[in-house]
Amino acid sequence: MQEQEPIQVKTTEEPEAKPKKKWKWKRIRNRFFLIIAKYTLPYIYYLYIRFVLWTSKVVDLSDTMTDFIEKCEPHKCVAVLWHQDVFNVPWAYKKFSPITMASVGDSGEIITKILEMFQYKKIWRGGSSKGKKRHKKILDDFIADFKESQYSPAGITVDGSSGPPYRLKHGAVVIAKECQCPIFMLRLWAKRKCLLPTWDRTMVPLPFNKIVIYSKGPYFLPDVSNPEDLEKFRSYIENELLELTYNIFQKVDKKIPESCLAFFPENWKPAWPENTVENF
Repeated sequence: MQEQEPIQVKTTEEPEAKPKKKWKWKRIRNRFFLIIAKYTLPYIYYLYIRFVLWTSKVVDLSDTMTDFIEKCEPHKCVAVLWHQDVFNVPWAYKKFSPITMASVGDSGEIITKILEMFQYKKIWRGGSSKGKKRHKKILDDFIADFKESQYSPAGITVDGSSGPPYRLKHGAVVIAKECQCPIFMLRLWAKRKCLLPTWDRTMVPLPFNKIVIYSKGPYFLPDVSNPEDLEKFRSYIENELLELTYNIFQKVDKKIPESCLAFFPENWKPAWPENTVENF
């Protein structure tokens, strides 16, 4: 009688766990590059902007906001602009010494460093709306700080920090309501520019240029007694900022840039008279 060979039982080997060291080194590497960026990009930005301004003509039509802050009670306002203008905020609006926000991410750290180079005094971290409880706490603290300030606007990129583009969020309207101050709209555009492939098509002005800075306002809040009234005013300000954007495009480019067409709401049509924005 022949002996039977023992049955070979195949065992499946468990996949080796990925070493934690790899993830650790990745974090160290990313942190290293962030530190390099934090201490180099602000200076590169500063030198680039100096060259752009040295070779370009800047038409500053933001005097309406300047005059209001200096001469009219309560000597403050909420300045609203699209996130598309964020590249130019440090140099274009430093004369207002605004209180502003920067996101809590790595990019926000670099932006904060740039703003500090241009003598921005109060920069709150927490512009992202992803963590709503945390965002509400920061907004409440921001409002409390802004109530105590004078001769200084609150600068808010109203569709930041993650979009959707050209859609005004409630934050700026809530700040204006709580601080009992009006809203001004700001828009900056350049004849020669690069629109970056970002969610907001960030505008970077090129050298040898014509750059326009425009403000419109004030917009005073009506009596707001319920959330529906606040939403109506938010929608109104959003439409006014769209109107300003459209008119600046027409004055500078004679058309809407193709990459920005999709940012306007479907079936939206301009309603401002042709000469609402003066020639420059």
